[in-house]
Amino acid sequence: MNPESGQVSGGPIRLIILGYGIRGRTYAAYAMAHPGDSKVGGIAEPFGEVPDTVGCRTWKGWREALESDVEADAVVIALPDRLHHDSCIKALERGCHVLLEKPIGCTWEECESIREAQKRAQKLVLTGYVLRYAPFYKTLRTIIASGAIGELTSVHHLAAISYGKSAHAYCRGNWSVEAKGTGMLVNKCTHDFDLIEWWTRSRHCKKVSSFGSLFHWKPENRPAGAADRCMNCPAEVKAGCPFDAYKIYYDRTDLRYHFADESDEAILKMIETSPYGRCVYACGNDSVDHQTVLMEYEGGLTIILEMESYSQQRNRITHFYGTRGEVIADERTIRVMPFLGETKIVEPTQSGHHGGGDTMIMAEFARLVQTASPARYSALLDDVMESHKIAFLAEVSRRTGKTMDVPA
Repeated sequence: MNPESGQVSGGPIRLIILGYGIRGRTYAAYAMAHPGDSKVGGIAEPFGEVPDTVGCRTWKGWREALESDVEADAVVIALPDRLHHDSCIKALERGCHVLLEKPIGCTWEECESIREAQKRAQKLVLTGYVLRYAPFYKTLRTIIASGAIGELTSVHHLAAISYGKSAHAYCRGNWSVEAKGTGMLVNKCTHDFDLIEWWTRSRHCKKVSSFGSLFHWKPENRPAGAADRCMNCPAEVKAGCPFDAYKIYYDRTDLRYHFADESDEAILKMIETSPYGRCVYACGNDSVDHQTVLMEYEGGLTIILEMESYSQQRNRITHFYGTRGEVIADERTIRVMPFLGETKIVEPTQSGHHGGGDTMIMAEFARLVQTASPARYSALLDDVMESHKIAFLAEVSRRTGKTMDVPA
């Protein structure tokens, strides 16, 4: 490593991965497939198991991993939200660069603490905003920035989570209780706030208002006769419940990627023994299931972000309005509709999870560690702080009913 620049000199960057859930497994798989970029020296998984086939050191505790003698240039943090702050600070103090899953921290104060630690360490902290690296969203940003529809006047952005994904993550899962980490908006939609900041080219957001609640997954909406676990629910109640764990995880397979073992046998055992087999009306959850955020930007641009659990599809749909046309994007197709001229349909090539963003962010992380400067490291973290600031202020607005001014 170059001690002045903080860059790694030649060869693949050496990684320690903290957390071996879906995100940790994704990053580890990239390193295995691209040994010229990165190499995994160790994996810590506090809550599950790491298979013997990984071929590297393993630990149960993330602190143990960071205090080990394993040589590492960088640390990938894919732990639960509540552990992001402490593990990131420890990794920076160890002298490592960090790829940190979003959100940066569970509070604005934690985010600021990480920024201060990054500036002291002069290391890279790259936030896991994989959508910035996906071909679809890179193409969309290029079209908007080109002026193809003139100057933006407003943006309507829908983050449709889908009822299955929401029941999994924000009712039964890790983000069901806000006090254990972050609420649904901060956990899920910092992706969307980041995209909005990217599209607006860092134009300052002046005011934020937000409204939302836990609307449906509450004890008072529990069907008569429903059991605490889906395995014990009467057949007639189970038949009428779209959120039944057997329907979501066993009959369908699109959410099995969250689990290390996706076999039918493992899924049935998971439903019978884990929190993911609980009745959605008996999970003790308090995270919202829908929320709307209104934002006013300098120059009069207005943006609406809607987060919705009760949707059939899991996608993002964005409608851009400009002084010379419109653009509608749905994560598959970009429809460019100028007031003068013909409508143009663009369908960027996509492959892999997040449309290829998972692969590309790891490639970019390795490149930045190898080539970027401390000034660039600080600028990259400063850039994403703004989206976190807006998300946390939106939560203050939701709880207080006040419109929040956004400090410059």
